[in-house]
Amino acid sequence: MKAVLDDIIKDAMHQNATDIHITLESNTGLIRVRKQGELEPLQEVPLDAYKKLINYLKFIAELDINEHRIPQSGRTMIQIENDRIGVRVSTLPISLLNEIIVIRILNPMADKKSGDLFYEQSHYLFLKEYMTRMQGLILFTGPTGSGKSTLMYRLISDVINEQGRQIISIEDPVEHDLNGMVQVEINEKANMDYVSLLKGVMRCDPDIIMFGEIRDSHIASELLKASLSGHLVLTTFHSKSAVSTLSRLKDYGLYIEEMIESITLIINQRIIHTNKGSYIIYEFMDNTRIKDYLLNKKTDLITLEMQLEALNERKRITDDEFKNFKEKFK
Repeated sequence: MKAVLDDIIKDAMHQNATDIHITLESNTGLIRVRKQGELEPLQEVPLDAYKKLINYLKFIAELDINEHRIPQSGRTMIQIENDRIGVRVSTLPISLLNEIIVIRILNPMADKKSGDLFYEQSHYLFLKEYMTRMQGLILFTGPTGSGKSTLMYRLISDVINEQGRQIISIEDPVEHDLNGMVQVEINEKANMDYVSLLKGVMRCDPDIIMFGEIRDSHIASELLKASLSGHLVLTTFHSKSAVSTLSRLKDYGLYIEEMIESITLIINQRIIHTNKGSYIIYEFMDNTRIKDYLLNKKTDLITLEMQLEALNERKRITDDEFKNFKEKFK
C-alpha cells in the first residue's frame, strides 16, 4: 500500500492539489484531488484496495484502525522523492465498517517565497510589519481552504528566521513542525485542554502566542485577555468578511471596549487561481477602522471586491476571472 499511496500523493503534488478525497462509490473506491478549488477525479481503485488503503492511512497517521464509528484525525510525514510531505488524515464513517478519508497536503505553497504568495510584494510587507508589534491580537479569517493557517505559519516562520523572540503555539493538532518555536498540542485525554495550556504558556515568557483557531466564545475571551497582557497573539477564525468577524465576536458576548483595545488587525483572505498562478488576496481592518466601525462611525473599508477590481483594472486578472471570483466571494 505504501507504493500505491506514494503514487497518489505524487500525482496530486504534480497537479498542485491541496486535498485528496478517497470515497466509496458503489463497489469501487474513487480518488479525487482538489485543484484550484475544484474537485477532479484522479483514479478508481478496486474495493479491496480501497479498504486496504483506508487501513494503511489510519495506521501511518496513528489512528485507531479498529474504530469505524467516530471521525478521527491525525498527521504524518510521507517521503516523496527527495521531499518530506506533511499531511493531515481525517476519517468520516459513512456506514458500518465503511469510511471515507480526506488527506490535506500541509503547506502546499512551501516552495514559494513569502512575497510571491501575493500579487504585490507590498501586501506581504504590510503584514510583516505587524509581526514586529509587541502586543495585540491579529486575526487571520476566511472560509475553509482560504489559506489562513498557511499565511499565519509563513509569517511566524519569517519571524523565527529574522528575530530573536520567544514564540509558543497551541494547536489541535500541530500541522507544521517549525524549528525555533515551542509547539504544544492539545490533548484533552491528558487534561491538556486549551484553558490549562494557555495559562501555562502565559507563565513561560512568550513574546508571540500562536493559537490554532478560535472555536468558541471562551477561547475568544481568553485570547483577548492574553493580547491585553503584553503579548502579540495570532489566531485563525472562520468568517466571511472582516466586518462579519467583528459581528460574530460581538455575538460571542465580547465587549466592544475590549475588542477596540486588543484587536490590532483583521485579515480576511482568499486564494485565487489564475492563468498566471495562485495568489492570496485579502481585505483588512486595522485598529483605527475597527474602532470606527464598532463605534458606528464612517469607516473606510478595503474590501475583497475592491482588491479584485484593482487587479482587473491593472490587467493582472482577466475579465472572466474577475467575474468568476466576484461571484464566488459573495
